[in-house]
Amino acid sequence: MNRLEVMMMTLEHQGAISVGDAFIDYLSIDENNDKYDKRLGGASVNAAVHLSRYKMESYYVTKLGYGQDSQFVKEELTKESVKLDYSVYTQAKKLPCVYIHLDRNGDRTFHAYMNETPDDVLTIEDIQEDAFVNRQLFYFGSGTLFHEKAREATVKALEAAKKHGALISFDANIRLKRWEREEDCRSTIMSLVLNADIIKLSEEELLFLMEETSLEAALEKATKIPVPLIYVTVGKEGAYVIFQGQTEFISGKVVDAIDTTGAGDAYMAAVLYCIHMYGFPATVKAAVDYGYNGNIMGALVATKAGSLPDIGNYCHIVDELFIKPDKMKTVKSSFK
Repeated sequence: MNRLEVMMMTLEHQGAISVGDAFIDYLSIDENNDKYDKRLGGASVNAAVHLSRYKMESYYVTKLGYGQDSQFVKEELTKESVKLDYSVYTQAKKLPCVYIHLDRNGDRTFHAYMNETPDDVLTIEDIQEDAFVNRQLFYFGSGTLFHEKAREATVKALEAAKKHGALISFDANIRLKRWEREEDCRSTIMSLVLNADIIKLSEEELLFLMEETSLEAALEKATKIPVPLIYVTVGKEGAYVIFQGQTEFISGKVVDAIDTTGAGDAYMAAVLYCIHMYGFPATVKAAVDYGYNGNIMGALVATKAGSLPDIGNYCHIVDELFIKPDKMKTVKSSFK
């Protein structure tokens, strides 16, 4: 069965499953970075929550402990209707913590990262194949790729998802400080993205992976990657989409950014929601429109603090602001 046939088959499947590490984000709430709010963190957590807010069935596979931070994550994900049926627990596990500082433009700086149990990660034994049966979408990122055991677990999950016909989505979210060598990061990611149907990169991640210094050259090189659908976000300017070797620009939504943390995760989740609702894009026009919807969600998230702010009812946002396949170019957004 080729990937096109798999893409069509997934329309009969339900829900999404994400694999990753849950974090605790300590988000600065004053200009001196002296006070912090405790929030859910981690790109894979953000993706799982966003998908659930679209009323999709959303499963999250991670490793938690029994301490206060793990209990906080469990309670918050349960509130968001994210299912943890296939997550695992260990007595010793303590969740990583990230301290995030913000500048006046809302741009984030990962000021400090602490992990007291760096080797207590997902392992091959933690991955249950039945978790991936009849799932429409599988999401993963690079956060579980720098540790050998977690990488093996991620590969096992990826193989199970492909075996059972899920669409494979990859959001790089590269954090080079977590890797021993830059080349290890680049080669590991490039070897795995070839299994994906959809990938999302930031401009900086694209330049890094393509080993280029200009966006134009990097985009040209990316057209040779044998992945059906690639999105490259370029901050407030918008994004590029590469569909079947063709590159198109998608203008961004102008907003007063408060905090850009998590905007890219909201973008990716919006694209995955569109695929869930309307199918894998058959034309570059559809791929552009999916990216337009991603820009809307990324911009909305950036107008509030935190990576998972309350931006209102997602179903209402879809109804009022998203471009739909049957209304392409006729929907006028009231979003400014």
